Amino acid sequence: MLLIGISGKTGSGKNYVASFLEKRGFRSLDLDLVAHNVLDTLFDTIEQKLGPGLLIDGKINRKELGHRVFSDEKLLRELENITYPEIEKETRKWLAEDPDVSSVIHAVNLYKTSLVKDCDAVLWIKASSFQRRRRVISRDKRPWKELKGRFRSQKGLNSKLFSQCAEIYSVRNSGNDASLTASLDRILRRLEGLGGKNEH
Repeated sequence: MLLIGISGKTGSGKNYVASFLEKRGFRSLDLDLVAHNVLDTLFDTIEQKLGPGLLIDGKINRKELGHRVFSDEKLLRELENITYPEIEKETRKWLAEDPDVSSVIHAVNLYKTSLVKDCDAVLWIKASSFQRRRRVISRDKRPWKELKGRFRSQKGLNSKLFSQCAEIYSVRNSGNDASLTASLDRILRRLEGLGGKNEH
């Protein structure tokens, strides 16, 4: 069975590509959603390490958390050190639930986890900064001034970060579905022909 990782900067279209692969029989997991659940289980530790004022009704205020960590690299690393081990644990649990079905896991910072080493390939999704900005503003329903810190924090993010861990396929998501479909089908044919690390 194949395990494909999907990564790319915010707004590149990772979820959109994952939905395409779901139509091809894959199951998919959005690690951002896993992270959201993890935040609420680790709120005591997070507030202790990152400072007070992060809780609303016993849950992490993600807007305030994002404001803090995307403007302070030290706090961002602190948050990652707290949350990533639990995210990896929950993801591996999900993968073990149905090991005979090819799977997709996707996240902006997939390269920072040990999960990428288990992937047969990583799809690096690309889109112009204008397209990404427009998509995120539309999706999150928030003004640009609240989002630009996230974009700045991803300035150095690129496909080379995965080069030591998995085979990389660069995929442009410009909004042309026909082109995107052709690219993804071509990649899948190659990967299915090669077999995967997780073949029994």
